Amino acid sequence: MIVRATADAWWVIAQAEHARLAGEMVALLRAGELVGHPRRRALLRAVAEHDNGWWEEDAAPRLDPATGGPLDFRSLPAAARRELWPRAIERYAAAEPYLAALVAGHFLRIAPAAALGGGGEALRAESDERRLELLERAGVSVDEAAADDRWLRLGDELSLAAATLDPAMVAAPGWRARVAAEAERIELLVAPFAWAGPTTFALEARRIGRGPYRDAVELGRALVAARRERLAVRLVPL
Repeated sequence: MIVRATADAWWVIAQAEHARLAGEMVALLRAGELVGHPRRRALLRAVAEHDNGWWEEDAAPRLDPATGGPLDFRSLPAAARRELWPRAIERYAAAEPYLAALVAGHFLRIAPAAALGGGGEALRAESDERRLELLERAGVSVDEAAADDRWLRLGDELSLAAATLDPAMVAAPGWRARVAAEAERIELLVAPFAWAGPTTFALEARRIGRGPYRDAVELGRALVAARRERLAVRLVPL
């Protein structure tokens, strides 16, 4: 889960929702390389599904003992990370090997061994081997996959910047961002600007009281009872 605190509430955004927004942002890019991309449909689906391994985590939210609120994705224990990424890679491996290969590449890019704890190096080696197997099955070269990963990375980082209100999330080479937020409206300023014009997206979130919550059960009940709200994310030139 992506968790953002305000003075009186926790805003909680599911990883699946963040990934969906990433896919929508990339889908509307006017970059020539993407407009006529030979794997466009599959690439956009991979962007929108790149965090599928988090589904189970978000269905059973964890309590952050330091805050008494929901645990943010950046604080997930290493053992849980080692479980979710193989799950994310294998979920679509049989039916959509290209998608699974891009998820594996995403994992290898964002998760150094140190963040995975014991067994991290072995998991990375196994995932890289699996990625190469999947690319061979999909008929996509390593260089083609690396080029496609640039768009997955951009969509992921832009969506995370909007969800967390942290422009530093955007670290893709050649791109810059700034974030401004007021109430339930988020403005994401991006350079270079490669869309047809300023565009507004919707980002679903839940808002719960600051608690603190006694345990994961109480937290889960609060999240189930929370109304789903649609935040407006406005993408504009920087």
